[in-house]
Parts: sequence; structure tokens; C-alpha cells
Amino acid sequence: MNPARSLTTRLALAFALIAGCAFAGVGLYLYSALAMQITDRDDAEILHKAVRARTELADDDSSAPERWREMARVVSGNEEFGIRVMDPDGTLLLSAGATAMPMPQGRVVAADDAVGADAIRTWHTRDGTKVRGVSMLARLEHGPAQVKVELFQVGASRVALLRAYRWKIFFAVFLGAVGAGVLGFVALHAGMAPLRRIAASTKKVTFSREPLPIDPSALPAELKELAQALQQMVDRLRERYERLSQFSADLAHDFRTPIGNLLGQTQVALSSERSVEEYQALLASNVEEYERLARMIENMLFLARADNARVGLNYAELDLAEELARQADYFELLADARQITIRVDASGKVKADAILLRRAMGNLIANAVRYSPPGAQIRLSGRELDGEARIEVSNPGPGIAAEDLPRLFDRFFRGDPARANSGESSGIGLAIVKTIMDLHRGSVEAESTPGGKTSFRLVFPARPASR
Repeated sequence: MNPARSLTTRLALAFALIAGCAFAGVGLYLYSALAMQITDRDDAEILHKAVRARTELADDDSSAPERWREMARVVSGNEEFGIRVMDPDGTLLLSAGATAMPMPQGRVVAADDAVGADAIRTWHTRDGTKVRGVSMLARLEHGPAQVKVELFQVGASRVALLRAYRWKIFFAVFLGAVGAGVLGFVALHAGMAPLRRIAASTKKVTFSREPLPIDPSALPAELKELAQALQQMVDRLRERYERLSQFSADLAHDFRTPIGNLLGQTQVALSSERSVEEYQALLASNVEEYERLARMIENMLFLARADNARVGLNYAELDLAEELARQADYFELLADARQITIRVDASGKVKADAILLRRAMGNLIANAVRYSPPGAQIRLSGRELDGEARIEVSNPGPGIAAEDLPRLFDRFFRGDPARANSGESSGIGLAIVKTIMDLHRGSVEAESTPGGKTSFRLVFPARPASR
């Protein structure tokens, strides 16, 4: 079928084809049954006339001319039946009724044997008409001891009847198929009305509109599931659209700050003559902004590669105490500058990519150092429990509002709407942590109490799932 045709048309054509095949099968059965019934009826008539012919020949004590007239009456009244009687020498004694080609050589029923259906043979006339008949021997009361009798029927009327019946079947199959196709099209067109309503309603959907403008309860059960699936898809697309819009705005804002700094400082420097020291200070400041841009671009490229499954993992069995101690040493100078201490309490093993694990831990510890007050203590803990490895980073601080926790791992999300600390944080760190845990088929959890403790927990599965 042409895929460009509508589903209604294709199903209607399928109905027509199925109905045509079904009607053709029924017609073929009826035609075969009628043909067999007619053949059985004609064969019974042949056998009846054969018995009558034998009886006439055996009981007839009249003269020869009268005897043959009586024999001719056996086939009289039906122009399709014919009879031929021959003496033992082959001399034709009687030929009455229909004419046909001589019966081909074959079985001749003996005079003392009963004539049954197995004795009936078939041959054809010159024009191809089927002939059925029997060849038998019969005893005479007077005259030759035995004669050969050929009794047959030329099936011209049977052929004509079956031909006419065949055309009626063809016509009935055609009308039935067309009728089924038309009625199927009408029924399907009416049945597809809810789908057309769904399509028309879906065209009106926008990202500013919440539900589909169609009541699922007014739809059939099968289409109700489709409507609900469409609503869920629209909700997901709307959520993705809103995130993408926010992502674009945040990305533009975070790129604008360093670029604005670079542009402003450079314009100021070029507005008048500067000393070598001032130019060097400008270049050093520009390098910091360039490094910040480079980190943002690198982080975004990492997220893009992770989204497209282009980040390969090199799993290794790592010691939790050793890895957490390594991270504590790395951030020791930054923590000392803020008068913050880092405590490590870990044991067990974790199966993970070492580089990605250290990157995720570094992002969490950097955030903890940034938001912890002076004199605070950051706690790094790790345990292997029930086949899973759990790493937790907790610190005191201002905490995170409950309404911000669900979006905490979104890209470029920061709880401060004014983005006052955009120079220190790009809002990608936690998104990278979540991506790294997704790559490990693990999870990241966050708990926070405003003005209290904030904890981030990494959960690694016992064995890396096959990718």
C-alpha cells in the first residue's frame, strides 16, 4: 500500500481485500458444492436409465422394431441423454437421443454385474463439452444373446448453468468487497473522529498553555491513553523548553560578565598612556578572565559529550580513605585561608573512574569551602554498605532553601537570583557532579537545613553497569 494514503483509506482497502477473499472462498465452496451436486444428480439419472435399459431389453418379447422404439423412450424427454445399442459384431442396432463422440475404450460392465458409479466414465465432444456415460452388456429375450449398450449424457446445460453461476459469484464477490470497503471507510472515518480532534487540539498547544484542549474522559479507552501520553510529552517538552530558556539566559549572563570585564578594562587601558606595570596588571587580570571563560567552555563541552554518550569510563577499584584524603590535601591551603578545617572519615572501596570521581569530589568540596563560615569544619565521609559505596560531603553554612533543592543540579542554576557571586561560581559544578554520577549509573542526593548543615551524598552501585 502507498504510505502516503490515509490510515482510513488503507484500512478500508484492507477490509475490502479481506472481505473479497472471504466472499471468494465462500463462493468457491458453493460453486464446488453445486457442481458436485449436479454431477451426483446426473450420475444417478444415468445409472437409473442404465438399469431401465437393461430391464427393457431383458423383458421385452415384442418384435425388433417395437423393441427399439421402447429403448428409445429410455432417453426421450431429455435431449442431453443418448443411447447406442450394438450387437456382438459391432453392428449398430439403435442410436437415439443426443449424439456424441464414440465412447473411448475402457471398462464394459458385464451383463451379470450391477452398474455402479465407478462404471461411469468421462470424455468430451468435439467442441469440448463434457460427456459422462457407461458402457455395459445386456441380455436379450429374443435375438442375440448379449448386446453392448452405451448410455451417456452430454452436459451442455450443466456447463451453461455452472458458467452462469460462476459469473454470479464473481459479481457477488465484487459487490461484497466494494460494499465492505465503502462501509469500512465510512465506519473508520467516523471512528477516527476522536483522533482528528486530538490532532486539531494538539496544533493549538503552546508552551504557555497547560493541558491539552480536549477532555480525555470523552475519548475511547485506547485514545485516552494516547491523549494522556501526549499530555505527558507536552509537559516534558514544556519543562525542557523552560530549562533551555533559563539555560540560555544564564549562559548569556555568565559569559557577559567576563567579556564585559575584558572589554571595559581594555577600553580603559587604551584611553590613555599607561606604564608597563599597568599594562602587565591589565594582562594579568585579563588572563584570569580568560581562564574563567576557558573553564566554563571546558565544563560545557564535558556536559555536551556526556549528553551524547561520548565520555568513556575507565573503572578502577579505589580506596575511599585514600581518595578523600587526597582531596582534603588538595583543598587544604584554600581551607586554611578561610580558617576552615577538613576532616576525613572513610573506609572501604569504590569502583569508579578515578578522574571523574576526583572531579565530582572537587566540585562538592569547593562549594563546601566557599559557603562555610570561618572556623567551620567540613566533613568528608565514605563507607561501603550493602555492596554500594557512599561518599558524603557536609558543611555548616547558610543552607539551601527547600524550593531550590529540586533544581539544584540544573545547569547554571544558582539560588541567588541576583547572581551576586557569579565571579566565583558559574553554576555548572553541581550539574557536572550529577552528570558524572549518571555516567556511573549512580545517584547524587542533597539535604540542607537553612542556617544549619548541608550534605551532598554520592551513591555508587556495587558494579558498573554495562553501557
